[in-house]
Amino acid sequence: MTELKAKIAHDRLMDGHFGDIHFGAWGIECSDRNSFVTLTDTSRKAFFKDGVWHLASGRLKIELKTAQTSASTLTIKAAFTALDDIALQDAVIRTVFDKSNIKHGIIADQTIPHTNSDKYRLHKTDHAKLVSKGGHVVTVHLRKPDGTGRFEPYLYLRDRDDHWIIHARMLPIDPVDHVWLRWANRLFTASAPNAIARLLWKCKPTQKLLWRLRERLGRSCPEIQAVPLNILKSGQSLSMEVTCHFR
Repeated sequence: MTELKAKIAHDRLMDGHFGDIHFGAWGIECSDRNSFVTLTDTSRKAFFKDGVWHLASGRLKIELKTAQTSASTLTIKAAFTALDDIALQDAVIRTVFDKSNIKHGIIADQTIPHTNSDKYRLHKTDHAKLVSKGGHVVTVHLRKPDGTGRFEPYLYLRDRDDHWIIHARMLPIDPVDHVWLRWANRLFTASAPNAIARLLWKCKPTQKLLWRLRERLGRSCPEIQAVPLNILKSGQSLSMEVTCHFR
């Protein structure tokens, strides 16, 4: 019988494997318009002090709990609680898997090979799968999402460099509080005036086209996209749970 091996420290999964499926460096992420919080890379314009994350537009208390809950299951729970009114792009539970032994991924009934496209295959679904060359399968389930009526749950499957990335993600829903229309490159990030961004967002065909355009189209797309933000009021929390079942 294949055994699930997982190293968990400080409520974070550090690394592990199940048969030929290898994974590691799981955590959380979130963003406002200027700041990016992550546990697995370098945060930008944000810092952690006395149990609180300080972003450009406000403070968040982020709780993360990771546990092996059965012989074949890992469970990750996260809550993002606003200590100030704060406009957020998203809140994320992040899981990462080595691509080397993965045959393909599956999301929304689509079978996806790894081509390093860097596309965020973003869907309103509660599960995604990775199938290994050795016949093992990991199913990532998004459970118990609570978006306070202002955010809704998505999963995405992404093929980037040497990894498969599956994010459980809370994203703003209409009517949105802010729209950030941006063009980014290696030298600078340019933003459209708020009035123009809002006007374009009100046009449904334009909204559909620009909504997270770069993410959806991957490396082949210029860094142009519209990113909505909603205000999480002080005392409100975004929360969700992810279970990873291996067989």
